[in-house]
Amino acid sequence: MASVLWLDFEGVVVEAGLTDAVIAEFGVDAPNTGASDSEMGLASAIAQFEASREEVESRVRELARVRPGFEELLGWAQWHGWLPIVVSAAPDVCVETVLEDPAFDRVTRHCGRTRQVYRWRLTYASPRGVELEEGFLLSYAAALRDAGDLVVHVGQGAAGEAAARLAYATCTGGPLREVLGEGERAYGFETLEDVRALLEREGEAWRASFATATG
Repeated sequence: MASVLWLDFEGVVVEAGLTDAVIAEFGVDAPNTGASDSEMGLASAIAQFEASREEVESRVRELARVRPGFEELLGWAQWHGWLPIVVSAAPDVCVETVLEDPAFDRVTRHCGRTRQVYRWRLTYASPRGVELEEGFLLSYAAALRDAGDLVVHVGQGAAGEAAARLAYATCTGGPLREVLGEGERAYGFETLEDVRALLEREGEAWRASFATATG
């Protein structure tokens, strides 16, 4: 059994809005508000890109604002036996570009994958390697559950609702907090220090309870 710390990209790793900002800048049509709300919307928006990968990656580096406390949260989690993974429908041109920092090289990440052969194409694959048009986040949440892992979900985007509901505990903010509301082992957060403090306070009890329930 692994103790998994599921981290959304938008709103947790980086300040929310990075993917939409990239789409607004490089999309051929007018800014596609809400494109990042679904895998199909993202794929459609990114198919409009005409810039090179190097141009997009360079702009991502300029726009991205890693959330204060992210590196510290990773260090604490890894030291205390938690496995941090970043799971996001955001494209690799955003996720991988931000996580290329050597401080983040040990972080497992699952995201949309882009190819640029004449035109951009964004695809998603399940943990079994099956290409998906939707349900990417849910496929990973279900795989972790089926593997018997304890999952604490940290996120802000409402698109993560289905995945968050499969987690053992949630730490949420923004739109996701509004969607999930109150519940057992459901906590809000404003800063990533709030997340670390929650894990420090409740983590061992969760592990013990989860092991008893699944043993």
